[in-house]
Amino acid sequence: MSSNKYQGLELSYRLQLLPICKDELLRSWFIRNALFLNMKPSQLSTIIFRNTDIWKSDIDTQLSTKSIKSLLSAVEIKKEDLDKTLISLNCDYFYPHLNDSKQIKWVLNIGVHQRGRKSSIQYCPLCISTDRVPYFRTYWRFGFLTSCHIHNICFLDSCYSCGALIDLVRYDKKNDSYFNQIDYLKCSQCSFDLREAPKIRPHHHELKANQEHFKLLTKGYGSVGNLHFNYSHIYYDGFKRIMSFLLCSKKGAEIFKYIVDINNLDKNLVDDRYLVRQHSEPEHLRLSMRKVSIIFSYYIMKDWPVSFIEICKEFGITKRFIYSPHLNYPFWLQRVLDSKLK
Repeated sequence: MSSNKYQGLELSYRLQLLPICKDELLRSWFIRNALFLNMKPSQLSTIIFRNTDIWKSDIDTQLSTKSIKSLLSAVEIKKEDLDKTLISLNCDYFYPHLNDSKQIKWVLNIGVHQRGRKSSIQYCPLCISTDRVPYFRTYWRFGFLTSCHIHNICFLDSCYSCGALIDLVRYDKKNDSYFNQIDYLKCSQCSFDLREAPKIRPHHHELKANQEHFKLLTKGYGSVGNLHFNYSHIYYDGFKRIMSFLLCSKKGAEIFKYIVDINNLDKNLVDDRYLVRQHSEPEHLRLSMRKVSIIFSYYIMKDWPVSFIEICKEFGITKRFIYSPHLNYPFWLQRVLDSKLK
């Protein structure tokens, strides 16, 4: 190929990089290869995409046609392997509405150009400690998952040692003149090895709900509680509305406290819940908050709509507290709002 030169960085051949792993985030793949080459990931992305700002964008979700062309011309990678890793090309099972919105719902917010509080990547410490080649999975960025379906332990979204968010954006050499190939497995603030974090068993309702959510994600259909969904996004669309009510509305805070109390969860979550601003996107909230909504989903779906109706009536919740005329609601939720929560 002809020489590619961009702002002093030159590439005169197609790079043969470490292969991308199954379900690996594109960002994770770039980081592993950059550290292997003793480069900053931002520098490698600049060479490949010929764009100094692209590393600051959310390359996991979608790439422009120009960026895809640059990547395929610069790197030895099959287009079908690239297509498998971009979330925008693989979101039909949980958000098939990209024609209506450029933003893919349910995806955790980790890009430095994204506004608002970053919610950090979440990860399974047992996955990255047992992987032959440790890497960060695509589905770790989905807000409807909070535990690992393989090891049945809780995801983590911060450093166990210092509490810092997991940063997959900025990498700097410390005291050494070279990058370490496992730097991406260490906290960016205190260098704690993320593989050494405790392996915590989730609440049994959280575990069950996560198992159902993951099956829907991978198969595109399935059952949640006593309902069967021929198309999994129909469940996720409704759960998104319920999750927004529980985590982001003023009236939902009362039920949130109830769920925390009856399940003996951390009482500090209640204080954190009162700090959430109305109209926030639930997937932009921290993992600890989303876990409560996952437990709630199991509670109401196991005998839908009986428990949902009972808890709404107990707390004086009617349709107007959950429903918005500006949003679409799937039939299984709309029917209950219309007939049981008038």
